[in-house]
Amino acid sequence: MHTLESKMADRLTRSLQVGALLAVLAGIAPAANQTDTVTPVIVGGELPYAVELRQYDMGAASMPSLHSFAAGEHNGQWVVVAGMTNGLHGFDIDQSSIPERKQNRSVWVIDPVSKQSWSRTIDPSDAGSGLTEEQVLSLTPANSQFEQLGDRLYMTGGYGDNDPLDDTSRSTFSTLSAFDLPGLVDWAKGGAGTAADHIRQVDDPLFKVTGGDMYAIDGQVHLVFGQDYEGRYRGSLNGEYTKQVRTFTIQDDGSTLGFTHVGSTTPEDHFRRRDLNVYPTLEKQGDGSLEQGLTVLSGVFTESRGAWSVPVEIDASGNPEQIDNGLDPLNTGGVLDASDQVFKQAMNNYHSAKLGLFSEATGDMHELLFGGITLQEYLPGDAAADADGFVTDNALPNTNQITSVIRNADGSYEQHYLGEYPELMADDGNRMRFGSNAEFFADHAVMTYENGVIPMDLLHSLADDQGQVRLGYIFGGLITNAKHVFGNPVGLSSASGEVFEVILTLSVPEPSGLALLGLLLAPLAQRRNRN
Repeated sequence: MHTLESKMADRLTRSLQVGALLAVLAGIAPAANQTDTVTPVIVGGELPYAVELRQYDMGAASMPSLHSFAAGEHNGQWVVVAGMTNGLHGFDIDQSSIPERKQNRSVWVIDPVSKQSWSRTIDPSDAGSGLTEEQVLSLTPANSQFEQLGDRLYMTGGYGDNDPLDDTSRSTFSTLSAFDLPGLVDWAKGGAGTAADHIRQVDDPLFKVTGGDMYAIDGQVHLVFGQDYEGRYRGSLNGEYTKQVRTFTIQDDGSTLGFTHVGSTTPEDHFRRRDLNVYPTLEKQGDGSLEQGLTVLSGVFTESRGAWSVPVEIDASGNPEQIDNGLDPLNTGGVLDASDQVFKQAMNNYHSAKLGLFSEATGDMHELLFGGITLQEYLPGDAAADADGFVTDNALPNTNQITSVIRNADGSYEQHYLGEYPELMADDGNRMRFGSNAEFFADHAVMTYENGVIPMDLLHSLADDQGQVRLGYIFGGLITNAKHVFGNPVGLSSASGEVFEVILTLSVPEPSGLALLGLLLAPLAQRRNRN
């Protein structure tokens, strides 16, 4: 196995990040968050599982170092496109942020079981590309939105270099791109034809979004929040936030790509969010049926450049609602702080690797969040810790810590501390911090519901004698060697090429035979891996 130390020596770059598209509030003056208080995180609470991350050895496979990419899955192999190959980015007037030379121009196919990887460039200089430079720029942005439907990966927007004649130009793209995964995988492994044979695009202002997220429910695709940022990125500036959910359907016959705009919700100031965790959910209805939806956690920025804390639920039709108990959604007068009935997220507040578990037996929805950037950390014994062992840092530090956000069957929320990434050290002796803009890939043996959520009650059938089951893997994202890198003379950052196994240990009895039979008859599907 390659050591982390040798990898970091090759990959780490000094950073002047002020925090915006790819990191937030790192070392700048504390800003006003949506709420001044947070809901206490539960430590040592009763949960039906424990989670562990293990560094995974990919053997001799050549692994890319990437973050902020788009990804899909084909026959157990990961397909990774777009994203960035460097670390956090500077915003000095004489520096270029989101440098074009660091945008990923290769299609990567990674097999975690056989420990093999393949890659092929889509650069127009390669005879196998078949794409123009303008197309390649729109296919290689950072922080795009993506969703896999069947064997096709769809990507919208993203931010990056938009002018082949001007390498300082930057924009949010307005493209919807379709990738045919079976053909693209074959091409990346050296197959005949061109990459262009397996890619289609359509352009429309509807898709001009970066830093949001995108999920399909019942044939309708919901493009959730995000922003339109034009020009070279500056940490002190903001783009135009969409503050809405945009819903459309895709028409794609394999030759021609089209769409129908179903509608967009009215922009609301409390939906001024980007770089957030959005995930699919299930909710058990009175008749026993399951209703799909989405949940939005935290994200940035408030008008005062703080973080959001109150979650937003989105129904199957794309209608968003902040879960604020009918109080002022912007917390005027501190009404949200004063209510103990409103959940206010304390940890893992930025886009990170994540996975969803749902129990039909209890009706509870669990979303596990892995590292990233956070408002609080559990650091018992730290001089700055409160009586419960938590340290609050309004500058939002990088973290290795893991939590689960649970929506109970009665609609209430709670957050549990679950542990940390493995302790891996850089050459300078500092511990590395993982998770931001990484992605989770489900193990090919793990079945999911149609929306990618894992049925927790069925995991016993996959568990070993110790009750352990591998749910999947975490790949990529950002690595830092410090809580904050901006203004830190020893602060370093890099794109990650690390892979971590996600191991769940079950701690409750297997469901009864009748309950298990009912679950087996539920609509399950081997589907995309991003939750």
